[in-house]
Amino acid sequence: MATACSRPPAATELRAEAVGADAQRKRAAAEDRIRGLLAPFSDVEGMRPGYVMFEDSCAEADEGNLFEPATGPLLTCSMSGRAVFGVEGGVADVLRHIDAAHIARWQPNINGPGSASGGSMDYALRYQRMRGVDTDGRLMSAPYLESVDEEVTITWDTASHGTTPPLHQVEGKEAPACPPEGVVYSRCDITPQHPEAVPSLRARYGTVLQVDVRPALSAGTYFEVPRPPS
Repeated sequence: MATACSRPPAATELRAEAVGADAQRKRAAAEDRIRGLLAPFSDVEGMRPGYVMFEDSCAEADEGNLFEPATGPLLTCSMSGRAVFGVEGGVADVLRHIDAAHIARWQPNINGPGSASGGSMDYALRYQRMRGVDTDGRLMSAPYLESVDEEVTITWDTASHGTTPPLHQVEGKEAPACPPEGVVYSRCDITPQHPEAVPSLRARYGTVLQVDVRPALSAGTYFEVPRPPS
């Protein structure tokens, strides 16, 4: 009963934790890592920068109820970054340039020659070469490339032969905007200040490519306030 009826910390208390020295130190390290992974893509041949969106938020946990009291952290802070580009030239060429830039270690092709496992560079190039349709006629799952640590994921517009609109498209209709603030702490930054919408980039270049950075194993979490033992 003591756990279910104990007073949860006020939002001001949790915000103080979210802007405290420990959180700020971990926040700075997480931001440096994410921005460091995104930055090199702007220098890859054939990739024309559209915008970069960076999100950081700390959310208060659900307190549960009398029968199922919460057991997780009181506060969880997570961070992610996204860069959207226009593709000038062929996607396969750009993928090869990304591989040559050694920005990340990509998933290995564990299927060997003649096939390709998802997330590998072999799979990404095969998807383009086969137009998303494997030799047995089945659709390949999606156009994507993923790092070994699952922190970096790349997706792009593509189409099977004769398909209109493309079978897969980078999402977004309006110019990107920061989400409304509804959590204990949040930051959002979009560069440039007045970004071009995805459809406009698509009209300009024909193909849009998106890079997402979010530490997968932690769901982007870099700081938590643990729940005190009951």
